[in-house]
Amino acid sequence: MGFKPTVNLTEQIADHIGHEIITGRLEPQSRIQELKVAKGLGVSRGSVREALLILERRHLIEIIPRRGAVVNGLQPDQIASFSALFSRLLGMCLSSIIENPAKHHTELLEAVTMMENAVKAADESTIERLIEARGYFLEGLLALVDDYFLRSVVHGLVPASQRLSFIVTRHPDFDPRDCVRFHQALYAAIGNRDEARINELVSAYARRESRMGLNSDTVCQDRIRRVS
Repeated sequence: MGFKPTVNLTEQIADHIGHEIITGRLEPQSRIQELKVAKGLGVSRGSVREALLILERRHLIEIIPRRGAVVNGLQPDQIASFSALFSRLLGMCLSSIIENPAKHHTELLEAVTMMENAVKAADESTIERLIEARGYFLEGLLALVDDYFLRSVVHGLVPASQRLSFIVTRHPDFDPRDCVRFHQALYAAIGNRDEARINELVSAYARRESRMGLNSDTVCQDRIRRVS
């Protein structure tokens, strides 16, 4: 993959590596070697180092002294706590949005449409396209939030949320249509400014995501690796 030198080069590198982590291509405990990544992407080692700092802020890696960057894993106890926290923060964001009816929700609709098209395609790219579209949906929500600090905190957690979403796809009962239905219903509730319905949807989805994440193949395999 070749990158053109732009002001956003570091972010591009971070997004690329982050995608590899979110989709499970880079597994928990994997070490990210700056020189190897730099050569593979055709960028400077300094740019990679800066990108790794971004990924650490996104809670996807941990930079360990004398060992370097290591991919974080979502442990069972972290899944439950993260899901509960993220749903509360998301609820705060949504409350902020519906208080301002003048906001336009074009990006949210586009993200929902992306999810619908991904599921209709029903091919090997469906899951990745679905998770990517969920990320766009969350970023679209944040663009409507006026609270700078709330927006900044949730923005830093979006990659971890996408990662949990991908872990959930490894559960045998996962159905991509459920993800689409949730976002369709949430989009409608936002348009209707129905806070009670919004809270109901977000809480139920978070509980289900937490339950399925705890019992997914990805988490079970990570448990085995740590025990062995």
